[in-house]
Amino acid sequence: MDDISITVWQRPLFIHWYWSRKTITPQEAQIIHNQFDFYRKLSPKHKAYFHHRLASFTEKYAFISRSEAPVTYEMQTLIAGTYVMLTFGMRRYLVDVFDKILIYPEEYYSDYSENYHKGEFNPRLKAVVFSWKHFTEGYQVENDNLNLGIHEFSHVIHHHCLSSNDGSSLAFRKHYNKLREQVNHPPNRQRLIDSDYFRIYAFTNQFEFISVIIEHYFETPSEFERRFPELFQLVSKMLNHKH
Repeated sequence: MDDISITVWQRPLFIHWYWSRKTITPQEAQIIHNQFDFYRKLSPKHKAYFHHRLASFTEKYAFISRSEAPVTYEMQTLIAGTYVMLTFGMRRYLVDVFDKILIYPEEYYSDYSENYHKGEFNPRLKAVVFSWKHFTEGYQVENDNLNLGIHEFSHVIHHHCLSSNDGSSLAFRKHYNKLREQVNHPPNRQRLIDSDYFRIYAFTNQFEFISVIIEHYFETPSEFERRFPELFQLVSKMLNHKH
């Protein structure tokens, strides 16, 4: 039910439709209620959809500890909840560009880039990697526009949507291309830089810009919409989200 045949004007015909909805434990529900303002604003029906997606995510992907400490219930729930929040407007949300999540206690050395990292998406190894210390820092301050989980999972979605033809990917690409046109226009680009709203790292390349801009979309949506309304609407349509 995730292919191109169920799209209308390059958008999925429907988002939430499940043969049988999975449930989560009261402990998991309490964790996402405490940590995700996005979840608290959902209707009871959409909270049930969120539960189903969270349970489906934790079933599909392997969580692997890179230390002697085991993966905890909280780690698994917060990581899955971040991904579900990011992809909640997409019909196809369980993608195959990764199959595992590696969790280090803090900053780690990556053989892939030969550098130290707080997190990364490694498509060659089909892995998303997090420093747990820095992942949790993303939720300690909710409006600093720094959220490692959102940032790395945005790379995942970007990578998937550029090469797939499901309805959600088509919608993402359509609005992503419009966003790139706006941002690459020299006066617009300079205005973004001069605003000092998006950290300068965002302008490293198109992949970093998308991840940083999505962090802002979730962390400070009101300010984002007030300062750059057209850009905000493109990101909203790209993710098929409603604030």
